[in-house]
Amino acid sequence: MSTLQDLGFVLDKADAILGTVSATKLKGYALRMTVTVRTRGKTQLLVRANAQYNLQPVTDPEPYRQFFASLEKAMFLTAHQAD
Repeated sequence: MSTLQDLGFVLDKADAILGTVSATKLKGYALRMTVTVRTRGKTQLLVRANAQYNLQPVTDPEPYRQFFASLEKAMFLTAHQAD
């Protein structure tokens, strides 16, 4: 959730049971991203991100790159207990 907020998204809905978060970025356009997190084994997580613009899937890799790069940094900082 904080990764999406760091990228300028506003959270629309979060469901801890389903492991999903939906958010919208309204900076000049309405980009909606839904992120799903599932456990994978005992020590791993599977993270999926889907983006839509005007109800059409986003095929440009850039929003996904930005999200996963930001998530990677946040996870690194968390793992090394840094803020």
